[in-house]
Amino acid sequence: MKDLSPQSLGQIRMTKKERENRKALARAPRPKIASTIVLTHGPKENPRILMGQRSSKHDFMPSVYVFPGGRVDRGDSYIDYEDDLSPRTQAIMEAAYSPRKARAVVLASVRETYEETSLLLGKPSQVIRNHRDPSWDAFREAGLKPSLDGIEVFGRAITPPHRHKRFDAWFFLKALDTPDLPKIEDSAELLNVGWFTFDEIWKLELQRATQMMLKVLQQFMAYDRPPAHIFYSHAKYGKFLTDTFPSR
Repeated sequence: MKDLSPQSLGQIRMTKKERENRKALARAPRPKIASTIVLTHGPKENPRILMGQRSSKHDFMPSVYVFPGGRVDRGDSYIDYEDDLSPRTQAIMEAAYSPRKARAVVLASVRETYEETSLLLGKPSQVIRNHRDPSWDAFREAGLKPSLDGIEVFGRAITPPHRHKRFDAWFFLKALDTPDLPKIEDSAELLNVGWFTFDEIWKLELQRATQMMLKVLQQFMAYDRPPAHIFYSHAKYGKFLTDTFPSR
């Protein structure tokens, strides 16, 4: 595997505020489980990809472009959904979590996509149960259940300990087959939301972790048949490690 460690992608980009926040902590914070999804539209060789720019007011990775995503919430474990995870993604996710929690991690990316871009990844349903969590109100009001159809896991990255916020982030891919690009909107979380080609993305302001996962994404999309493991970046005893999950 190519060297895709954060160290291979240039200097760490941290604001003064981020450094101060980390210095104020006695020890590295425990990573929170997070979920990120890459949505593509168009030909596999040159798709358009949904991204947005984090607000400059964020105290973690401000102003950079990212994929939709965020922390997994408790309600994500109980929401009614359509379709099942693919056998491959299910096996990988359940190597880390219970079946319910594995689904919740994926569903969190669906919820975050709506919250950050107004794009609903769902299917119509006459009966919608368990939509008591207000985070999912938009799906209920639209008569939709969030859908797991076509979502594949392709990477995992744990924020290194020099950050004041840390996430155990899972990265998913879903190719959209709508005739036209779905409509999207800016939000309080993401500005300048848009559909970008790979060439356009590399010209955007990116955090090096996003650069790393873009390279992983390009490798993953080149597979005719995705492998039964994913790229995994994490730190141990102060050293960056890039290997696979589950271990081969």
